[in-house]
Amino acid sequence: MRSPCAMEEVVAATRSSLKQMGCVALKVARVHSQRARGILRTSVAARWLPITLAVGLAVVPTSSIYAQAEPTPETEKPRQASVNRAMLDALPTSSSEAGTDVDKTRSGASSSSGNLNNPETPPAVQKQLQIMQERIEQLERQLKASGEAGTPSTAAARGLSTPNESAVAPPAPNPETVAARPQDNSKSAEPASGTATVKKEGAMVPTSSESTASQASETPAVDTQTPFAYADWTWLNGTARNKDAVWDSQFFTPEIRFDTHFIQSFNKPRDNTLGGSTEIFRSGEVQIEQISFGGDFHWQNVRGRVLTLGGMFGVTTPRNDASVGRGQWDLRGAYRYFSEAYGGYHFNVNHGLNIDAGLFVFYIGLFSYYNFDNWAYQPSFVSSNTPWFFNGLRIQWFPTNKLKIEPWIINGWQSYGKFGTRPGLGGQIIYRLKPWVALVFNNYGMGEDTLSTIHPGAGRSRIHTDDSIEVKYYDRPTKFLDKMAFSFTGDLGCEYGGGVSCHKNKPLVTLPDGSVRGGPKQSFAGWMLYNRFWFKHDTHGITVGGGVLDNPGRYLVLLSPINGADAVSGSPYFPAAPGLPFKGWDASITYDWMPKQYITFRWEYGYRHASVPYWSGADGITPPGGNNGSPAQFVCLDNTPGPTGAGCGSHGGLWTPDLRKDEPSIRMAIMVKF
Repeated sequence: MRSPCAMEEVVAATRSSLKQMGCVALKVARVHSQRARGILRTSVAARWLPITLAVGLAVVPTSSIYAQAEPTPETEKPRQASVNRAMLDALPTSSSEAGTDVDKTRSGASSSSGNLNNPETPPAVQKQLQIMQERIEQLERQLKASGEAGTPSTAAARGLSTPNESAVAPPAPNPETVAARPQDNSKSAEPASGTATVKKEGAMVPTSSESTASQASETPAVDTQTPFAYADWTWLNGTARNKDAVWDSQFFTPEIRFDTHFIQSFNKPRDNTLGGSTEIFRSGEVQIEQISFGGDFHWQNVRGRVLTLGGMFGVTTPRNDASVGRGQWDLRGAYRYFSEAYGGYHFNVNHGLNIDAGLFVFYIGLFSYYNFDNWAYQPSFVSSNTPWFFNGLRIQWFPTNKLKIEPWIINGWQSYGKFGTRPGLGGQIIYRLKPWVALVFNNYGMGEDTLSTIHPGAGRSRIHTDDSIEVKYYDRPTKFLDKMAFSFTGDLGCEYGGGVSCHKNKPLVTLPDGSVRGGPKQSFAGWMLYNRFWFKHDTHGITVGGGVLDNPGRYLVLLSPINGADAVSGSPYFPAAPGLPFKGWDASITYDWMPKQYITFRWEYGYRHASVPYWSGADGITPPGGNNGSPAQFVCLDNTPGPTGAGCGSHGGLWTPDLRKDEPSIRMAIMVKF
């Protein structure tokens, strides 16, 4: 269905054409009834009058076609004017008197009006004019019905469901054509279920002798309803840079992603296995990181989004969730092939209100879960070690077109299920006060996020704050160096109760009821800074950045898959327990070639350091005989499990993984997003 604005323009154009054609037809009738003086002139008039009427009647269907073909104001006006000139040029000029009347007709066509009841108008002309009048009435009825059903904030219903909403302000925006991308498919942006992509819908510009109306129709409209649509946000870190949707419809907006990479660690592990990351997993091999198909569904304010998850992401992300070790049913198997899956409803409140439930990408850490959206391939600890997804209820409220407030009621910290007795509460606030600056505030608390069957201390709770600022401090589109921006993210958090303390080491006290108070400090502190340079109309980019981390207790340090270990099993070779230290820092430089908005060729060098042996070394992290199925125990050299290292004396000795404090690597990737 056409938008209300497009339908109003069609009606206006039809009325204008009706007036002009009626005037011309009336003048032609007068010319031929008063000036015809012979058979020759009569035959000429009989020959040209039907042609004139046919050309005039062609104006109405031609206008409708133009509206559907999405013309621009600059091309539509000359096109319609040429049709009117062709109609006038078709009038007979066989006599000087007739030519005089026709000239008068041409000069007065724009100000005269046809009259359906004029007795001088031939019956055939009256019949055609009556058909046009009925068509106008039909369009007016459709326009009225569309106006009653229209929703000014439909764009928020369709496309604003992820944290870094990337909306582009078009010349004549139609809220019903805005679709997301999850740009806040990122950890810090919506996306509005998602990259919000704006489809520009052209509007037919009616031919008019009034210059003011013509100028008004060519003036770009400002979309004050769609959240964040007042500026182009594709420069943000964590936001897809696509400005156009390849294909869109009123019901479905598709999204397709491919991410293939080659990683080479300078440590050259012989088992090709890397750890300590949520982005790079194998060394010296070409691997498909992500294969995703899906998109956004939207109809009558009902909305939904699904994006499948294949490739390395499909097995590496679920292993970091320990909640699946509590209770029954295979939650990893249920969710591992989906990165996003939710449904909800959009309310026309302020600039939009969305209520959705299901599986979402998490927003803590600024970088998007999808590498295509980011300035770098391997983000720093603050992003890589914080959640990528959550399962629960999300409410998005847009009180203005610059502000989003989003509460969460979720099962836990990056978890398919609950770790303990309480759910997690949190939320996000995005404030984009200017086209060159964006603020993101994420907070989480209350949840019990330590698996009690693995670690003593049920009732341990977590709080965390993650805050970012992104600033575009240079923007010169015509220059070779056309854009520069930076992003800064700082995180603070801790755990308390169940034998740990939030701020400092305290004596551990056991109470009569068996609960404990005090204990070692268990906290998280880190920051990351990235600076981005764009060149040659955004077809080339260079990013330099890095960050630091301090996480005593290691509760957010990623466990390497030593002997197949995961978040449920844990590993005796790298325990995560109160009082154990971990500090790290990293740096990287990234070059991107982006010949089209749908593809990125990326080259990156990165260096990561840890205060304790952590990264995969040359001998790898896989036992000599392969994984023995007991990752929670030590491994003897004959591949038998041992509860303690001392128990391997009769089995050839104890096997130990090769862990290093440093990991330099190069990363190359081809990433595609439609």
